[in-house]
Amino acid sequence: MAIAIKAIPTLYDEDAVRFREAIEQTDREFDARPRRDITKDARYIMMKNILRKARI
Repeated sequence: MAIAIKAIPTLYDEDAVRFREAIEQTDREFDARPRRDITKDARYIMMKNILRKARI
């Protein structure tokens, strides 16, 4: 019993350009966001506490 192999969809023309512009816009937005200090995050603090207690 064989499984059919489906073709990988490929974008052309305006669709490819629109997709590429969306990728570049996302990259610009990601680069422009402010950096956060993860050591101030509550989940990070909780994780550090759990690891510290586990080393007993």
